[in-house]
Amino acid sequence: MHASSFENMLKCYWRYVVGNPDLRDRSLRVIDIGGADVNGSYSEIFSGPGFEYNGADLVAGPGVSIVLDDPYQVPCEDTSFDLVLSGQMLEHSEYFWLAFAEMVRLVKPDGFIFLIAPSAGPIHQYPVDCYRFYPDSYKALAKLTGCHLVDCWHDQRGPWNDLVGVFSKTPRAKVSQTAPDVGAVAPINQFAGDADSDLDLVKGGAPYLRVLERLHTVIKPKNYLEIGVRHGRSLALSRGQAVGVDPDPDLKVPLPPSAEIVQQESDVFFELGSHPVLKAKPELIFIDGMHLFENVLRDFMHAERIASSGAVIVIDDVLPNLPEQATRERNTRVWTGDVWKIHACLEKYRPDLQLVLLDTAPSGLLIITGLDSKSRILWNRYNPIVREYSQSDEGPPPHVLDRQQAISPTGQAFDDFMRVLAETRQADSKFRWRKHDVKPGYEASHAARSKVSNRPRLSIVVVAYNMARELPRTLRSLTPPMQRDIDVADYEIIVVDNGSTRPFDRDACQAISPNIRFVFEPPGDPSPVKAINRAIHAARGELVGVCIDGARMASPGLLAKALQAEATSDCPVIGTIAFHLGGEVQTKAAQKGYNQEVEDELLKTVPWEKDGYRLFDIAALAGSSSRGWYSWPTETNALFMKKATWQEIGGFDESFQCPGGGLANLDVWTRACHHPKADVIMLLGDATFHQFHGGVATNAQVSRWDEFDSEYKAIRGEKFKRRAVPFRLIGEFLKVHGKSIAASAPPGS
Repeated sequence: MHASSFENMLKCYWRYVVGNPDLRDRSLRVIDIGGADVNGSYSEIFSGPGFEYNGADLVAGPGVSIVLDDPYQVPCEDTSFDLVLSGQMLEHSEYFWLAFAEMVRLVKPDGFIFLIAPSAGPIHQYPVDCYRFYPDSYKALAKLTGCHLVDCWHDQRGPWNDLVGVFSKTPRAKVSQTAPDVGAVAPINQFAGDADSDLDLVKGGAPYLRVLERLHTVIKPKNYLEIGVRHGRSLALSRGQAVGVDPDPDLKVPLPPSAEIVQQESDVFFELGSHPVLKAKPELIFIDGMHLFENVLRDFMHAERIASSGAVIVIDDVLPNLPEQATRERNTRVWTGDVWKIHACLEKYRPDLQLVLLDTAPSGLLIITGLDSKSRILWNRYNPIVREYSQSDEGPPPHVLDRQQAISPTGQAFDDFMRVLAETRQADSKFRWRKHDVKPGYEASHAARSKVSNRPRLSIVVVAYNMARELPRTLRSLTPPMQRDIDVADYEIIVVDNGSTRPFDRDACQAISPNIRFVFEPPGDPSPVKAINRAIHAARGELVGVCIDGARMASPGLLAKALQAEATSDCPVIGTIAFHLGGEVQTKAAQKGYNQEVEDELLKTVPWEKDGYRLFDIAALAGSSSRGWYSWPTETNALFMKKATWQEIGGFDESFQCPGGGLANLDVWTRACHHPKADVIMLLGDATFHQFHGGVATNAQVSRWDEFDSEYKAIRGEKFKRRAVPFRLIGEFLKVHGKSIAASAPPGS
C-alpha cells in the first residue's frame, strides 16, 4: 500500500464515519475487498472495539479472513456490511464493473463504499494491470449499479494520483471539513511528562525565535503563514497580515491585531483553498506542524505552491539533539520526530532549491529559498519518497546530530546570508547565496563546538519561587547577547523551581536560550537548600555558580569574568557585590510606594537589554554590599566555586529550613571564604540587580531577621556575625560605574 492511499482512506473515515452520527456511535461491520496486507492495510484505521474488520482476497495471507474462489462473488449475505472498502484492487480486475456491483450488493442501505484506484502510474501486474480511472468512470459505475456517488476527489500526488470515491445506496450530503490531519491528530505533538531528563538536552547558537524575528525584520512580509501555532510565540513576531493554522492552539502570548488563527489541520486548510492568504501569496512561511516526515513534506509541497516569487520557507525541528528525540513516536519532552529527513530529501530530489541549515535552539531551522511554485517533482514522486524516508527505522546519522552541515545563527556566514537576502528583496532580483562561500574551517570548528556543548565549562544554578515576572529578565541577562565574551556552549543554566504556586512560563523561558534546563521541586519545602544541592550535584560544569534568588539580573561580564577568575586559581571562591533596582534599598523604597509596576516603568528608562551595564544607572547598593566595591560583602548572590570545592564544604547546609533559606546564603558564603584553601576573588565592575518581587527577605515589609538569626544560632551555636576575609579583585570599571564608585568606601578602609 502506498502512503497517499492510506491517507485518503483515513480522510474517508474521518469525514463519513466519525463525521456521521448515524455510524460513529454503533458497531460497524467492515469488509475490505482486496484486503491482503501488502506494505500496510486499512485495518489500522478500521480497528478497535467498534469495528469488525474482514479482509477478502484471492489468496490467504496476512490480513485475509475471507479467501475468494471467484473474484466477483463474496460468500456473504446481501446488505451485511456497514462499510465496504477497496483500494489498489480495481485496476487488477478484468471486469471491474462486476467487482463493483458485488460491493454494492454487500453494503447496507445507510452504509458507504470507499473506493480508491489509480489514475496514473507504471504498469504493475498483480497478476494483471488493466485500467486507470478518472472521475467520469466513478460516475458511470454509480449509474450502472443504481447507487450514488456522494464524493469524489482526484489526488495530485504521484505516481498513482489516486481517484477516491465515496458511494452510497441512498443520497447523502458531501462532507468536506471534518477531517483531522491525515497524519495524526494534533495531540501527538504534545507530551504529558513534565520533568526534564538527560534525553531532553538542547543546543544551538541562538534561540530559533531570535532568527525568525530577524527574518521578519529583513523580509517585512505583507503576508505571513504559519503551520503549527501552539503557544503563539512565533506568530506574535508578525507585523503584517498573518495567519496561523493549528487544530489545537494553546496561546500563551497576545497576538498582534493583524494575526488570525485558523483552527484546522494543515491538509484540510490547503485542500479547501478558500482562505485569502493562499491567494495573497505569503512572502514568509514557517512550518512547525506535525513532527513526522510525510506531514512536513506535504506542508512544504503545499506551501511552495502558494508562496510568492522570492518567498522564504522556514522549517523547524530539523536538527535533533539526541537519537531518542528523533523517533516517530514521542517519548521525550524535546521531540523532533523524523522531520530531520526533510533536508536530505530536498537535497536529493530538489537540487534547484537553496537550503541553509541553522544551528538554532532547541532543534535547528532549515531556511529554503529559490522556490518554484510550478515544480511537480515532489508531487509526482510523493509515494516512493514517503516509502523511502518515512518507513526507514534508521536514526539520524552523526553529521545530523553533530550539526556538521549547519551554520551559526550568530556568525559571519549567516550575516552574509541575511545581507544577500535583504539586497535581493530591495532589488527585486533572484536570490543567490552559496553556502560554500563560508570561510574554510568554519564548519569544522562549529561542529567541534557542538560536540563539546554537552560538557560546559560553567554551570549556573538559578533558584525561583513564584517569579513568573522576574525570571525571564534574569535569564535574558544571563545569556548572549546580553552576556558578553562567552558562548552558550561554554555554560549551562539550571533553573530550580522550588514548588511555585504561580509558576513561570517554561516554554517562554526555554526559548530564551538553548543552554537552559529545569528542575521542578514539589510544593511543600519553604527552603530551597535541598533543591540547590541536588542541582549542584547534577551540574556538568567544572565551575558551578549559585544564584539563590532568581529575581537578580546580571551585568554583562559576570560569567566571562567568573571563568577568567577561575583560570587564575586552584581553589577560587568568586563573589560579586549586589544592587537593588530603584533609588535606594528596596525595603525602604517599598515604604515610599516602590512596587513591581513602578519598577517596570523604571526599566523602560534605560536600554538595559542592549547594554546590561545601564542597570547601574537605576540601581542602588544592596544592604549586604553597602560599603561598595572595595569591601568584603556580607553575602553574594552569585557565588562561583569549583564543583569539587562545593563538595568539600558540603554545599548548602540543609538544616536551614526558614522560607527562602533564611541565612543559608550568608552561611555558605562565609564558610566558603574561610575554607583553608580558599582564594577569594571579587569581580570588579560586575554585579547582580534585585528585582522587586515581594520575597520573604529582601522585599518583606516587616523584617524577619530575628527569625532567621534564631535559626542560624540554633545551627551554629551563635548569632550570625560578619567575618570578613582578604580578597583580590579581577575586572575593570566603566564610565557607568561612576555613581557606585562614589558610594563605595575607599580601599583598605
